[in-house]
Amino acid sequence: MYYSEAIISKMASDKILAGKLADALSGVKEQVIEQASRIQDGATRMLYYMSCFTDNYQDVCSRLKSEDTRFFEAFYQLVKDRRVISELIHIYVELLLKNRTQQQLEYINRLLMKMSVNISTSSLTTQSFSLGVTMAICLGSNVSTGIVRKVGKVSGLSVAAIALYGYIPEAVESAERLRLMCPAYYQALYMRKLEMMYFLVEPTFMKARSFKVTPSSDEDIVNAIARMVR
Repeated sequence: MYYSEAIISKMASDKILAGKLADALSGVKEQVIEQASRIQDGATRMLYYMSCFTDNYQDVCSRLKSEDTRFFEAFYQLVKDRRVISELIHIYVELLLKNRTQQQLEYINRLLMKMSVNISTSSLTTQSFSLGVTMAICLGSNVSTGIVRKVGKVSGLSVAAIALYGYIPEAVESAERLRLMCPAYYQALYMRKLEMMYFLVEPTFMKARSFKVTPSSDEDIVNAIARMVR
């Protein structure tokens, strides 16, 4: 009886261990595939620079140089200060709350509380309230789960130079989508040389459908904030 129980226990332990090993290997496999994809994207972009030797493609070369410069300017800010992520969110929140009176902010806060979204703020000024909303969004599951992992991949020291270069096409495409969907937010990021880091938070905005409708009423703003927090 004892041996039977021991065998069963051993089999159960092996099964759990095998499951954990499979999960670990699956994660490694995904990382290897993603890293290989990034390296390929980086190599492809480098090949584009071959066009610089042809007079007919000087415009392409100029565009690539401009994109690269803006990406690495934004990347430097990210490496220097991880608060860049919250800054990306804060800039959007400031646009949402722009020109709102204190009475409107109080109304927005009451509606958010009814939706179980609590904003920590010392006062209901636009600056203080926008910081509170930014904190709530950054602490929300919609942001914290995916962005931290992605930022780690992009800014980690283990990222090969050519793999890092492979992030530029994604950053460019993401910034272009933002320019078309929300020009005001794009311009605000561009002025701060941060539009190339928007791709890090884009999934949060897409999941929250932030740009489907331009928030105009207080209720629209409340719904936009609530979707990003959750």
